[in-house]
Amino acid sequence: MQKKLRKRRTLRTLSAFAIAAIMTGSILPITAAWSTSDPAEKIHVYTLSSSDTNPLDSLKAQLITEKAAEGISIDASTSTLSAIGFDHSKTGIQNVTLNLSTRKDTLSAGYTEAAAVTVTKDKTPVVKLTADSIDLYNDATFNPSAYISCTYDETGTLPVIRESDNVDTSTEGTYAATYTVIDLEGKTSKSTLTVNVVGLSPEALAAQAEAQAQAQAAAAKVAAMPTTAAANVRYSTSGVNPYSGGWSNCTYGAWEAVYESLGISLPSFGNASQWVASAQTAGYATGFAPRAGSVAVYVGHVAYAASVSADGSSCYIIEGGYNGHYNERWISASGTSSQPIIGYIYF
Repeated sequence: MQKKLRKRRTLRTLSAFAIAAIMTGSILPITAAWSTSDPAEKIHVYTLSSSDTNPLDSLKAQLITEKAAEGISIDASTSTLSAIGFDHSKTGIQNVTLNLSTRKDTLSAGYTEAAAVTVTKDKTPVVKLTADSIDLYNDATFNPSAYISCTYDETGTLPVIRESDNVDTSTEGTYAATYTVIDLEGKTSKSTLTVNVVGLSPEALAAQAEAQAQAQAAAAKVAAMPTTAAANVRYSTSGVNPYSGGWSNCTYGAWEAVYESLGISLPSFGNASQWVASAQTAGYATGFAPRAGSVAVYVGHVAYAASVSADGSSCYIIEGGYNGHYNERWISASGTSSQPIIGYIYF
C-alpha cells in the first residue's frame, strides 16, 4: 500500500514538474503523462457535434479549458492536438488517446491523456458549398445553385434552400451570397459564398476590341468619302412647299429636295417621324434598304438621299434643319445613335 502511494505521488510530482517547464521554459524537452490508469484520476469526457467542421480544434479548446480549471495555462496558438482512435464520422462514445504537443521559444513538451469523446448527432440541417469564394467575369451569369455541394438533414428529409444575394455581374466588386437551409421543424443553418466580379472575360475583351476596330474602320471610310453629291444639283426654294421655315426646317428641306431632284410634289406627311407611315398611306413603297433618290426618315429627322455608297453602308443626304440651315453630308445608312433610321420612302 505504501509503495502504491509513493508511486502515485511520484507521477503527480513529475506531471507538475513538466507543466512548470512549459510555463517557465527553463528545462530541456520532456514528456509528461496525464495518466488515467489510476482510479483516483478523473477521466475527462468531451462532446462534439457530428456537423463540427474542425473537430480537433474543438477538442483542443475543450482540453485547454479543462486544464485551465486545474490551474494549468496552455497557449492554444503554440499547441497541436492529435487524437488516436478518434473517428468523427461515427456517433456515440469513443475511447481515445489525446496527444497535445506544445512549444515555447525553443523548448517543447508533450502531454498524453486517455479520454472519452462523445460524437452527437446534429439535427440542424446543413448546406455545404463547393467553395468559399469564386471569381466571375462581367459577362458571366451567376447561378447560385451551381455552387451547392450538398444539403442534408438527420431526419432524412431534404431541407428547403433559400438563397439571397446582391450579385451584380455587370459591376466589378465583391458580393456575398447567403444560402439558408430550413428543416421541417423550422431550424436553419447558413453558408456564405463570396463572389468576386473581376471584369470582362478574355473572349468578351477580344470581341469588344474587334467591334471598336470595325467602328473605327467604318468611320474612316465615311470620312474619306467625297463631300459633294454625285449630281450637281443646286437646291433652293421652288414649288408649293406645304412646310414653312425654309431650309431651317428638315421637313421643308426634304420636300424641296424631292421636288427639285425628281419633280414630285409631295403632300404634307406631318412631322418627320411620321413620314414613313404617311407615305405608306399615300401609296408609296417603303423599306430599310437605302436607295439614291429616296427619302431617309429618322427618329425626329428627315432628309433626301442623293446617292448611296457602293456597299450600301452610307448615304449622301441633302437636309434642312442641320444646326438650323441647309446641309450636305455622308451618314451611315442606319442613321446615328441619337437618330436611328425608321425607313426609306421610294419613288
